[in-house]
Amino acid sequence: MTANPTRIGVIGAGIIGMSSAYRLQTELVNTKVTVVADAFTPNLTSDGSGGLWELYDFFNTKPERIRKWGKDTYAYLKKLCLSPESRIAGTSFLRVITLSRQAIELPSFANEVEHCRKLLKEELETRFPQCSDGFSFTSMTCEPKIYLPWLSQKFMVAGGEMRQEKVSDLSVFCDQYDLVINCAGLMASTLANDSSLYPIRGQVIKVKGVDCLNGILLKPFYILPGLEIATLGGTHEKDNDDTTVDENAKEMIMKGCCELEPSFKNAVVEMDWVGLRPARRNGVRLELDTSFHPTTKVIHNYGHAGIGVTTHWGCAEEVLSLARQCLEVASKAAS
Repeated sequence: MTANPTRIGVIGAGIIGMSSAYRLQTELVNTKVTVVADAFTPNLTSDGSGGLWELYDFFNTKPERIRKWGKDTYAYLKKLCLSPESRIAGTSFLRVITLSRQAIELPSFANEVEHCRKLLKEELETRFPQCSDGFSFTSMTCEPKIYLPWLSQKFMVAGGEMRQEKVSDLSVFCDQYDLVINCAGLMASTLANDSSLYPIRGQVIKVKGVDCLNGILLKPFYILPGLEIATLGGTHEKDNDDTTVDENAKEMIMKGCCELEPSFKNAVVEMDWVGLRPARRNGVRLELDTSFHPTTKVIHNYGHAGIGVTTHWGCAEEVLSLARQCLEVASKAAS
């Protein structure tokens, strides 16, 4: 007789929550994973992201952890981009040009990606005369508005369940499951009593009708071509939770991006989008919590701010490893 499945509850349906849920459902034996959230794609913060893989050190998170998560995600996305499912998953290769008005070095992740090199003086003078330095590398986009429905469908086909419901008490939620994964983003400030969380407001413009082959970054502006829609950004406003569109910011973004790529003057605006990135003053929280609930362990996985796409698969790998440890202990205790 088959034993009852291990019940795992995941809070949050963004790219961090869904990748964790999918890996738990497909890589653990005899497991029933339920994702519970008050909103699902396409109404999530993740959905507005341009979906670029771009690694950078995130304050108060150990750089070696960030690089490990990013490296694992890069390898996964590369494999997905080369697969027949690439387009329906919303993934594609993209050459990224990072520019600066002053001298810069190659990034710390230069050895982790393909084709990373400094831009030649002639390239800058011809294409970006307003910049004095830059580098390019091969990256990938993983567009959450396409990727999340694809991953959610694969999760449900594998036996996972998705339930729309607002979780207001983490302790009560824990009563229902053998293991809980907290990917609640900004809501973790209440659920996990974490006062170090804060929003970073991001505003972007979604456009179409322009063929642009490269991603272009010159802080604070960026151009991220997608499979059908390009994302022009952006803003990075700490402790600002206003989700209304700022017309002045929109004008600034469009002007800055058109200076980088003049062809976007002819772009058709599809929509304006504002989202709140879930940042954490103490860095990303990915850890096992054995003290929150008397019988159910909690794995926290939140506070990724703008590096959710870049690290999501690697973070899900660590969640999976922690879950295996928990379940092995539980199995031995039961025997």
